[in-house]
Amino acid sequence: MSKRKMNSNGYYELKSDLYTDIKLERRRLDYDMPMHFHRNLEFQYIESGEYRTVIDGKEHVFKKDEMVFIPYCLQHKADASEAESILVIIPYAVSQDFAPFFKHKTLNIELKDAEFNRKSILPVMELILSDPSCLHNSLVAKGYINVIFGLLAQRYGYVKYENFSDQNFILSLIMYIEEHSAENLTLERLAEQFGYNKFYLSRIFNRTLGASLSDYINQVRVQKFVKLYRDQSGSNIAEFAFSCGFESIPSFYRAFKRVFSMSPKEYFELEKEIFW
Repeated sequence: MSKRKMNSNGYYELKSDLYTDIKLERRRLDYDMPMHFHRNLEFQYIESGEYRTVIDGKEHVFKKDEMVFIPYCLQHKADASEAESILVIIPYAVSQDFAPFFKHKTLNIELKDAEFNRKSILPVMELILSDPSCLHNSLVAKGYINVIFGLLAQRYGYVKYENFSDQNFILSLIMYIEEHSAENLTLERLAEQFGYNKFYLSRIFNRTLGASLSDYINQVRVQKFVKLYRDQSGSNIAEFAFSCGFESIPSFYRAFKRVFSMSPKEYFELEKEIFW
């Protein structure tokens, strides 16, 4: 099977942000992860091998018993490797429990005290893995995550990232676009909605996410199209394209090819599973 070529620009990972429960599972990192971002918080505990990733434009390498932390809305990607990890995804709604402690700061991306991680963090994760059903009990799940966050914060402390104070605004803008993507979203409308000068809004969005507003809006629309078409295969492409907010079929095909570097027909013939 041919390998799907993805757009190299960073885009919103809708699939990850659909999780409502805390997710913790073992995973072999033998797949390419194109540049993307999401609202949810993400940890990777490397159990074996070497994991190379790019986060917020900087390259990082993680080895056994080291951890990588992805704050919300930071773009990141990684190539396939032989590494094995424990993946933790914390939904945005749950992560807000920690907001008062962060105060525009966050944990460091690199959590590399291997001995501490192995002795203090891994046992908590192993306890969860021994009974994954505990994550469906929100009180128990939050208790475990509170312990992990508390231990990490005590050992590593907090750091402040450049532009991190803009994230609350960006999150509000992302959620608005998500809810209104089928409508005629213009830069002028969004600027008026949020009370920003349109040039400033465009600049701050591009600076934080590395993508233009128009490209991002079309990305969201393409994501929604893929989900609709997958759920109701065989339906009319044009009908779904219009329902997702595209004003013409040519503009839809251009946006789809910009995201996936192929046509919808080629994409759906290639494989069923999608990254987002």
